[in-house]
Amino acid sequence: MAEMKRRNVLRYTAAGAVLASTAAAGIASLTAAESAAAAQTSRADRRDFDEIYKGKRIRGRHVANGNHELHINNRKVTLTAITTLFVPEDGSAPQVGTGYISSINHYDPIKIDEGQHADGLRRLAARIVDTLGGSELSAEAARAHHH
Repeated sequence: MAEMKRRNVLRYTAAGAVLASTAAAGIASLTAAESAAAAQTSRADRRDFDEIYKGKRIRGRHVANGNHELHINNRKVTLTAITTLFVPEDGSAPQVGTGYISSINHYDPIKIDEGQHADGLRRLAARIVDTLGGSELSAEAARAHHH
């Protein structure tokens, strides 16, 4: 058996440690990239949309925490969630719930949820386009609004 010098033992141990940590970092990096890609695709919500409505491009993205995103002709519309009283048109009992308003529909909140109002963000975008008519949004539509 060949005689090992202390210097060689230390050198090979250090080289092995560097190799092992490099491999671990590489694996962690690949795993993180894969999980980020998976998270990105899992974030897509079936209610999200990107379409043309009355000549304007409307895009809506639903976010789990309620900070939904809405763009009209690539201009952001800031939405504000408020607690409000909804009086149904069908004559059923009024209900308190969360409604979303913007600078355009300030006095006409829209419910956005996964149930009966799953198309709420799309209806809000359409209502804004209907209100705008041939006009475009100003930069003010993107400013935060708090109640």
